Amino acid sequence: MPLGREVRDRILNHLQAAVFRESFALIEDGIATHADIDRVVTSAIGRRWAVGGPFEIFEQIGWDLIQIIFGELFKEISVMPESPKSVTLGGVYQGIKFVPNPTVDPTNLAPSGPMKFERVTVVGAGLMGHGIALEFAAHGRQVCLHDISEELLTAAMERVRVGLEVLVSAGRIANDDIEPSIQRISTSTDLSEAVKDADLVVEAASENPDLKKKIFAEIDKAAPEHAVLASNSSTYVPSAYGSATNRPSQVVGIHYYNPPHLLPGVEITKGADTSGEVVELVKREYELIGKQPAVVHREIQGFIGNRLQAALLREAMAIVESGDATAPQLDAIVPAGFGAEFARVGVFKGVQREHEEDDWSTVEEYFPDLANNRELPRLLLDKIESGDLGVKMGRGFYDWTPESAELWRANMARRLQQMASRDR
Repeated sequence: MPLGREVRDRILNHLQAAVFRESFALIEDGIATHADIDRVVTSAIGRRWAVGGPFEIFEQIGWDLIQIIFGELFKEISVMPESPKSVTLGGVYQGIKFVPNPTVDPTNLAPSGPMKFERVTVVGAGLMGHGIALEFAAHGRQVCLHDISEELLTAAMERVRVGLEVLVSAGRIANDDIEPSIQRISTSTDLSEAVKDADLVVEAASENPDLKKKIFAEIDKAAPEHAVLASNSSTYVPSAYGSATNRPSQVVGIHYYNPPHLLPGVEITKGADTSGEVVELVKREYELIGKQPAVVHREIQGFIGNRLQAALLREAMAIVESGDATAPQLDAIVPAGFGAEFARVGVFKGVQREHEEDDWSTVEEYFPDLANNRELPRLLLDKIESGDLGVKMGRGFYDWTPESAELWRANMARRLQQMASRDR
């Protein structure tokens, strides 16, 4: 049964307000600027919200993993009852009038000296690693892809070709660029050998803190002194793995979103000891390969994107628990409502429109009524306890078959590819 207009609008405002509230908290705490928040939304998570809602998106990952990723975030994300009027956006705060976001002009990005990241090593050739590698190779960098077996590397190189073909379909590279890009990628099962000439090392191994520390200690011993060491971790902050090295000032977080070669957003997280020069160097180099980097100015769990996603999920779970909507109904509201708008202009830029002041006042009125749970909701824990984890178990908030799961993923990939083609 479809939701009535009044109920739908109330739910939509609650969800949107939850994202706004956490965004304001990130600015007030000095974690990110409004421009960087908008950049993460328009170049990464907002694009996914334009296609699907939080329940169907997270069913692809599995609720057991969501418990690990978001469990601690629920204890930290904002519960403020109103927007902080002290927030300064880009140096100007006039009620709800926000200054425009700066845009990246590729013609002004030519480096003043030699390219710093001519040789890149990607450690971990899985879902994220192969996509990171192919994008660097497509932009002329020499790449070494490392994993623990030749079988894994062979499979990764097959996926590299597929990923490059997707970039061709999106108009990001020419068909003639595929073979030269593949030729720029070498593979190795020897970690020391893989990193010995690297200017940048990006670790994309599994989310295991002990494994990451072990990898970073080994990389630190074998990589050149000038090399910047980075992790694609979506969970751990730079000091967690940088402490295993003798160069913590050259360790930084570089968090990609899946699929990394189609979503231009990356979060560059400054560790407690990371030098500002390294952050600026990484930011510039990523702009040169067509990414849209956002800077997380100090260590914080979840960075920007996952904190916003956690805020949305907390409110979505509370709405479903209240009985106001089912998970499928709520999932339908997000892309039909603010999802497409957030993908286009972000959280803050949209309120520059002349008619938006009344709309913003309406959204802000919902702050006191938003969910403030500090623990994971019973609704999610029940799914985990019953084994209804999502796609991998064939059931969660939805029933999944291999065919329906593949159809969902194909639709998401197709839509993200269409958005990527508009980035040209």
